[in-house]
Amino acid sequence: MLTKVTALPRVVGAVALLALTMCACSTSGAEGGEPKLGSVPTPGHLDAAQITTPLDAYLPSPEENYTLKKARVLLVNSCMRELGYAQNPQPLSRFSGEAYLEHGEFLVVPLEQAERYGYKEPPEGKDAGAGAESRYGKSVTDTQGSLLTGKVPTFNGKKVPAEGCEGEALRIITKGAATAEEVTMPDGSAAGSGKGGFGEGYAEMVVSSARGKAMAKVREDSRFQDVTELWSDCMEKQGYDYDSPSSAWNDKKWADASRAGKQEIAVAVADMGCKKKVNYLGVGIAVETAYEKQVIEESAEVLEDAKDKTARWIQNANQAIEAR
Repeated sequence: MLTKVTALPRVVGAVALLALTMCACSTSGAEGGEPKLGSVPTPGHLDAAQITTPLDAYLPSPEENYTLKKARVLLVNSCMRELGYAQNPQPLSRFSGEAYLEHGEFLVVPLEQAERYGYKEPPEGKDAGAGAESRYGKSVTDTQGSLLTGKVPTFNGKKVPAEGCEGEALRIITKGAATAEEVTMPDGSAAGSGKGGFGEGYAEMVVSSARGKAMAKVREDSRFQDVTELWSDCMEKQGYDYDSPSSAWNDKKWADASRAGKQEIAVAVADMGCKKKVNYLGVGIAVETAYEKQVIEESAEVLEDAKDKTARWIQNANQAIEAR
C-alpha cells in the first residue's frame, strides 16, 4: 500500500500539481537517483491489454505461446498412445488471443466493465479452457499420472521415457536450447525447475521477475507517488477514503464477494474516473518504462537468454506439430 505524499501542499490544485509532476518528468532526476522520463502518454483507454512497456519485447506472442502449448499436448498424448494408454487425453483449449503475462500492475479496467462488474473479472473474460483443464487434472488416474511423470519404468512391456511423457515432450520442444535446472532471476531470486529444466512459460517467469523489480522502484518514485496522491484527492472529493488504488481494489468489504454489489461498482467507477482525470495510467507507464530500461540493462543476459531459448522452442514446436 502506498503512503500519501505530503511534500506538496494540498492548496496546490490538481491541474497545477499535475503540471509540476510533468515538469519533474523532463528533468534529470538526479536528486534521489530517479531516472529521466520520456514523453508522458495520455492513454485514451483504461485497458491493461493495451499497455505496452519495454520488457514486452522479451515475451512470445499469444500465437507463439499457443504453439508451444499445442505442441506439448500433442506430444504428450502421442507418447501416451504409444505406451498403450489412450484414454483421458490432455485437452487443448481454444486459442484466446490473450497474453499469458498481462499488465495488471496499475489496476485498470475499462469504465464500461467497472460499471457492470466493479473490480470483478467478467464471466466472458475467464479462460474458456480452464474448466476442461481442471476436469482433466481431477480425472487423472494413478496409472496415467505415473506414465506422465515416469514413476514406472515400463508399461505394457514398453519402456516409459525418463520423466514420463511430460518429460519426453519437454525434451523435444527444448532440444538444442535447454535451460539449467536453477536460474537466477532478474530480481536476484533463484528459480528451480527440477530435472527437466524449464519449458513453456519460462520467458514469462523471467519477465515477471524483471517487471517486479522495476515496479518496486516505480512505487517509490516521487512522480508516481505524486499522481497517486492526486488520485486519492480525487477519490476523497467523491466521498471515498483510499490512499492508493490497491487499497480500493482490495477493500475487504468486497474482496471476498463472488459478485460485485452496488457499493463496489460505485467505488470502481469513481476509481477509473479519477485515474482518467489525473492521467494515473499515463504517468505510471512513463515511470515504469524508465525503470524497465534500467532493469533490462542490468539483466540483459538472462532476458536475452530467455528470449533466444523461447524462439528455438517455438521452431521445435512447429516442427513437432507438422510431424503429427
